[in-house]
Amino acid sequence: MGVRGLTEGAILATLVALLALATRYLPIIQIVSAFVCPLPLTFLVIRQGVRIAVLAALVAAAVGAIAGGPLTGVAIVATFAPLGIVLGLGVRNRWKPVTVVALSAGVATASVLINVVLTLVIAGVNPYTVMIESMQQGQEQSLRLYERFGLDAKQLEQASGVMKQALELLPRLIPLLIVGSGAFVALINFQVGRLVLRRFGIVTEALPPLTTWRTHPIFLWMLPAGFMLNLIGQALHDALETAGLNLFFLAQMLLLLQGLLVAWSFFDRYHSPNWLRWIMIAIAFTQPVLSVVIFLLGLADAGFDLRGRWRLAKEART
Repeated sequence: MGVRGLTEGAILATLVALLALATRYLPIIQIVSAFVCPLPLTFLVIRQGVRIAVLAALVAAAVGAIAGGPLTGVAIVATFAPLGIVLGLGVRNRWKPVTVVALSAGVATASVLINVVLTLVIAGVNPYTVMIESMQQGQEQSLRLYERFGLDAKQLEQASGVMKQALELLPRLIPLLIVGSGAFVALINFQVGRLVLRRFGIVTEALPPLTTWRTHPIFLWMLPAGFMLNLIGQALHDALETAGLNLFFLAQMLLLLQGLLVAWSFFDRYHSPNWLRWIMIAIAFTQPVLSVVIFLLGLADAGFDLRGRWRLAKEART
């Protein structure tokens, strides 16, 4: 290890520790600092290699633990350091962006799971359970507030029935929430990392355009597989039922997102203004019938590649 590499590692390790402390103790900027915290280690992997980045992560964890307590040090080791190192390896070795995001999503999911387990062991509390209970309490408070304004209680119960059922189902979908959180964190870190690294003259390849994203056809089979596993689990074991439920909703969520991309491409085909597209997406999330139509579009695109057929038809016309 050269003197220059160790110097850069020491400086960036201090920066990681400061960002981790800001994430823990400064609520105003914690959302930004949480996504920026892995990037010094990413930059260090690109510039100096993995060995110095790992050493800097350990130093940052020690500094964070001394300044902010052991939880800050654990957060650096378990959450920020693995993600930053994986992103750095992807950029250094010129991996495909999809590969970098996929590996980062796996690392981020493992980090979220470790944090949940540590919170359960140390505090005896599941953060996702606390979040769901807070949402349920917020819904009940909203209903009581509407009743004070003179709205009929029965009508309110009917209007909030779907939301209440969804909140009652959420505790069984915690595995899906953990996976979704990991994927979201990985995607945001990749996009933010590209912008930050570009400021230092490091240009990375971008992800394919959003309108070209497609789920793998295997997710078509995950729908009946999850449904059957759920039925079998009802007769045999709760774990199988929960696994089937999470599998079913994962496939349903991905196909719904694909349906939104199909709808966006449809509007783009006829040169519709962007404001109209966003209005239709907002309506799709509030109208159950339209949500079903969007889901069926995603199902058809996964099975028959609607957007590819439209693209070929457009090329044939031109």
